[in-house]
Parts: sequence; C-alpha cells; structure tokens
Amino acid sequence: MSFRTCCSVRQWLSLLGICCALLGGAGAALAQATDGPPPAQVEGNEIEATLARTRILRGLTEGLAAYKLVPGDVLEILFLTGHVVDAAPYRVNVGDRLRVEFHYVDEAPRTVLVRPDGMITLPYKGDVVAAARTPTELAAALQRRYADVWRDPRITVTVEQFTSKLDDLRLTLSSSQRGRSQRVVLGSDGQAYLPYLPGLRLAGLTVDAARERINAEYSQRLGGLEVSVLLDAVSGNRVFVFGEVQRPGLVAGAGNLTVMQAVASAGGVLPTGAADTVKVLSWSDAAGGTQVRTVNLQRLVAEGRTEDDLLLIGQASIYVPPTSLVRAGRFMDQFLRQVLMFNGSSLGINYELRR
Repeated sequence: MSFRTCCSVRQWLSLLGICCALLGGAGAALAQATDGPPPAQVEGNEIEATLARTRILRGLTEGLAAYKLVPGDVLEILFLTGHVVDAAPYRVNVGDRLRVEFHYVDEAPRTVLVRPDGMITLPYKGDVVAAARTPTELAAALQRRYADVWRDPRITVTVEQFTSKLDDLRLTLSSSQRGRSQRVVLGSDGQAYLPYLPGLRLAGLTVDAARERINAEYSQRLGGLEVSVLLDAVSGNRVFVFGEVQRPGLVAGAGNLTVMQAVASAGGVLPTGAADTVKVLSWSDAAGGTQVRTVNLQRLVAEGRTEDDLLLIGQASIYVPPTSLVRAGRFMDQFLRQVLMFNGSSLGINYELRR
C-alpha cells in the first residue's frame, strides 16, 4: 500500500468518525423531536386563563369598533355643516362688509369692507382694527376713539355680509368630486391633516375617539361644523410572517388578527417548523418599545388552549423557527459539504422529518 493510499484511508476514516458523531447528535435530536416537547407547565391559574380567553374573544367579536388606528389606515371624513349653532359670539373676519352708524350727530352711516390686514377706514380717524373683534367690541372701541370728536358718541356696527373659513370649506367641498366627504390617510407619524386644522395624531385611537378629537378641534377653531368618521381601509394593520411557513411574507388583515390566524393565512407551519416556539415581535407605546412573546401553537391546536393565542398589534412580525432536528440536519449538511469540497469530493445529503 502506497503512502498516498494510507493518507487517503486515514482521511476517510477521520471523516467517517466525524459523520458518526454528527449522526449521533442528530439521533439525539430526533429522539427529542419524536418524544415531543416536555409537558408545558400551566402558567398562572384558571382565572388568568379565563381572562386571556375573554380578551381574545372580545377583540375578535367587537370587530372594528375596538380597532385602534395605525399609520397607513384610511379614514373617510364626512363634513356636516349648518346643523350646529355656534354659541360663541361672531368675530369680524377679513372680507366682511360692515355698516357703521353714527347716532345723534351729523354724520352719514358708512359701509366699509375689512381689508386683508384686518383694518377699516373711517372719517376723522383713518385706519381702525376691526378683525378678530365682535361687532359689540368694535362699536365700543369706536365710541372711545370718537370721544374727542363728539360728546358722548353713540355708534353701532352691523355685519351686513360675512365671510368665514366655514364658508370657504363649504365652497371647497361643493366643488369636490366626493361631495361633502374627504379621504384622509394617516401618515407615517400617525397624524391626519384636515382643512383648517394642524396635524392631529389619531394613531392609537378608536374611530369614535378620533371623531371626538376632530369635532373638538373644529368646534374650537371654526364652530358650526361636525364630522362623521368612517374607517375606509385598514391597510396599516399589516403582519409579517416568515420562517418555516408555506407562504412567508405580508399578511394584510381587515381587522384584529391572532397569531394562529396570521400563520394560517401564510399557509400554515411546514413539517420542518417548530409550532411550539413561535416568536412574535411587536411594538407597543404602552410597553415603551418592542415586545417579544413566544406562542405555543402546537398546544393551542392539540388542547384547544385559546388563552395561548395572542391578539396582534399592527406592524407585528411572526417567526416560525425550525425544529431541533432540522437545525442539526442543516448544520451537518453544510459542514460535510465544506469538508468534502476541501478534499475534492462531493456528497449530497437529504433529510426529511416525518410526523
């Protein structure tokens, strides 16, 4: 036997020893996988389990009433004008036409327009600030202003024609293709932008709470206006599923989803997946950042433990890891390929997990 042959035999014997060691490890992993996971300890008492089931059931049956808005959701805002009386006194705006009457003096009434700078022009006094004052406040200011011209002057101010932001909004809506409604998309910052309002953060609110927030802002800034809010699209409630599933990728939900429903929408867990250790990554403002939870879908299906499921928050990610046997087999496959390629040989290794 030549020296080269002896070296080749030694290399193959060493490789055989490595294979036996790896196969022994894979056999142990197979035994563990065959025996199944150890019996799970009951977490908490029965009262906690009942409360968990109740929360999940309520989240699924309440539908969109309890749904909290997330960035990307689309709202339809219906503007209802002319049905609410504004209790606040009217204040003069730019473009209003005023009639100023001087009583008991030889001075004819004047009809003036409020200029863009908020001023009006009157005899003897020139420019006077009129905008942002009520007619009564403006009349009192003019009486004080003319006290050096007439003794105890009596002046009244009447709004003959007024303009307001509400009128401009009505005009804008009348020329819109959607009529009195407007579609609003929540931006990446969770804010919605509506006519004559600053950006309002609506993310994290229910539809009813969002309507109350918008109405409160309009009541303070415009008055005489109410809105009705409808949830037009829930495009922001997205869940990402990856790992050992049939169709990894984006799952767009029309409402609240559980982990089981999201994984089922992705085609279910593959035979190579560990359904008992599914990882869920979500973001929560209340928790102050990210949360990672482990969900045992295997126990959920086998024992009907619905309290093990979890209601998903928008933009959550679900990872289904491989089983221990699959991890060992993939490691062995990759390691042997590297060794055999180094020795100038090739070998194909196939592994299959049967349940």
